[in-house]
Amino acid sequence: MVVGMDSLLPDDWQPWRSPSPLDGRRPTKTELAEAAETGMTLDDVLPYPCDGDNAGLLRLLIVGTNPSPWAAAVQAPFARPGNRFWKSLHAGGITEYPVNDSNGLARADERMLAERGVGLTNIVSRPTSRSSELSRDELQAGCARLTSRVAEIQPPVVAFTGITAFRTAFQNPAAVLGRQDTHDVAGWPEDIQLWVVPDPSGLNAHESVQSLGEKWAEVWAVATQ
Repeated sequence: MVVGMDSLLPDDWQPWRSPSPLDGRRPTKTELAEAAETGMTLDDVLPYPCDGDNAGLLRLLIVGTNPSPWAAAVQAPFARPGNRFWKSLHAGGITEYPVNDSNGLARADERMLAERGVGLTNIVSRPTSRSSELSRDELQAGCARLTSRVAEIQPPVVAFTGITAFRTAFQNPAAVLGRQDTHDVAGWPEDIQLWVVPDPSGLNAHESVQSLGEKWAEVWAVATQ
């Protein structure tokens, strides 16, 4: 169930992200290969493109590992068909409706997320079909960048999707799902909670939309208290 809430945005806010260059259609195999080969980047889903301008506007910053070639091709996070991210976010009460961005993120979706104080980014910008294709150095460098960005954006809660990549990026091989102890994360702001939720990919057979939604509901309850 989605509970109404006051928007943190100024009245004159407007969406700013680049639309899908594919004009609302799905990418071809050639376009997916090109997105991966060229390292096509993906705009963050944040109220403003400059991190400092987002301070005080987020309740929750969601951090993916890296975009898939499909997500990069259509300029929309977690866009690959079969990924349960958006369905589980709605099941957890975070979004007003299940977003379908397989052909690109609509302006209305961007506004809804911004009004609810939900932002999305990735720890690594290079698109790959599987996060296991990323190197240890890429993930750990991404962790350092993320920590610096979080200090500037100041969301009360950060949630990372995927325990395996988290363990490598944060150099914590014993980490488990749930809220993390950040005392050993160099530079992490003391007043910002860090959580890890399961990877929503369809390849993760250990989770369902319902179980993922339950974990997101726990995170959202903390973010909105």
